[in-house]
Amino acid sequence: MDWNPADSEEHPPVAGGPPPPEDTPILVVDDEPSVLAFLEKSLKAEGYPVEAFESAQAALERISAAGAALMVADIVMPDMDGMELIRHALEEDPSLAIIVLTGAATTESAIESLRLGVDDYLEKPITAEGLIESVTRALRRRAQADYRHKLELWLREEVGRRTEEVQRQAQQLEIVTVATLSTLVRAMEAKDPYLKGHSERVARLCSKMAIHMGFEDRDVDDLRTAGLLHDLGMIAIPDSITHKQAALSEEEYRSVQEHVELGVDILKPLPHLARAVSYIGQHHERLDGSGYPEGLREIPLASQILGLAEHFASLTEVRPHRQAYSVQDALDLLAEQQDTWFEARVIDALQQVIKKEPGLGESEWFEVTE
Repeated sequence: MDWNPADSEEHPPVAGGPPPPEDTPILVVDDEPSVLAFLEKSLKAEGYPVEAFESAQAALERISAAGAALMVADIVMPDMDGMELIRHALEEDPSLAIIVLTGAATTESAIESLRLGVDDYLEKPITAEGLIESVTRALRRRAQADYRHKLELWLREEVGRRTEEVQRQAQQLEIVTVATLSTLVRAMEAKDPYLKGHSERVARLCSKMAIHMGFEDRDVDDLRTAGLLHDLGMIAIPDSITHKQAALSEEEYRSVQEHVELGVDILKPLPHLARAVSYIGQHHERLDGSGYPEGLREIPLASQILGLAEHFASLTEVRPHRQAYSVQDALDLLAEQQDTWFEARVIDALQQVIKKEPGLGESEWFEVTE
């Protein structure tokens, strides 16, 4: 009874970069005609449709009437304070990207801008290159946020729809739900050669470690389920980040970290998966408090097992920006984290499982292929 996403009446939104400039209307607002002309000329040269306003009130009426992708606004204008314009504009369109211009930067105005959710804060005089770089960054963030929002809504609707179907066949509730979500994860991994089979491998390691440590059968099953679904939230991370050949930027890394909470949110409506979901929510936490999303120091044993299995699998698999570690090098590296990231008994369980079944340590993506 596996589910293929292609069988759905509606398909998930496709990840991508920012829309082309010609599809991205920009409003520029400044009471200085020379600055306004410079902004308009610089952006039009890049292909953006631009509308210029010397009046904050006129710009706000334009946003209310037809919306926009981005607004570049001076912070000081005669008819309306720039911060007031930003507040009203975001009330009209919460998805609007905003760049603030100021001729006299102050700490207070910068803090207030960030509090309101402004994308960037530029001090005059600005260059065309600096303006375009800031606009590109803001539109990329807007596109990624819009994609994640749409995909999260789609996932919630899809999980809800599938759960309703399954509830009509109550005796198969758990089997079908896990199979359905596992299919989503496999579909995601199939698009990325660096992730192919990753979740299945983590699930096998989890179940073997749990059995070695004397877990009850039901607990072993919950850990295997957590292993299968631990990366469900990654489906909302854009391909431009997951396929990046270089190390991630701080902003990109924060986006990746969001996959934990997103996965938990998607699975919360399924009460029979509650324990597996709790393990998923904590599998990137570490005993020294350096993990995420909450920086916990007291981490249940099952969550540590999932976290260690995932970390070991990742180390021994090829990633876009690095080759795989050998099994022994990965085990040696993890041993250095004993009682810092994971308890000694959890690391020992992994070592014993790999020693007993060496094949569990190998990945089909262990070698880099040309």
